[in-house]
Formats: sequence, C-alpha cells, structure tokens
Amino acid sequence: METFQTKEQIFFAKTGKPKSVLLDYKVYTSMLELIEDAKCIKVIRNRENELSVSESDFKKKLKLT
Repeated sequence: METFQTKEQIFFAKTGKPKSVLLDYKVYTSMLELIEDAKCIKVIRNRENELSVSESDFKKKLKLT
C-alpha cells in the first residue's frame, strides 16, 4: 500500500462537519492514478473470467449479425 506525505487542509461547514479538503497537486494526481489502476485491475479480472472464443467461432458470429 502506498502512503502519502501531505499537508492537507480540511475545511468545515458552519455545522462543524467536514466540507472539503485541499491537497497538494502531486498527492492528488498520485491518488487519481491509483484509482485508475484499481479500475483497470477490476476490468482485467472480470475479463479473465470470461470464456475464450476461437477466432473462427468469432468470425462466424460476426457474419451472423
């Protein structure tokens, strides 16, 4: 797991609940990359579970549609 060294600033609403966070740009972009990587891993895992189709069967299916 990756850890981030940051000096985030938390802004609170009048009610005292956290409203928003200000992050360093480098930390923000690193976090976005991790999220995108996680999404890619999920897609890859889902595709690994799909059945394989031979090229000839694939071409036959294309001609039918």
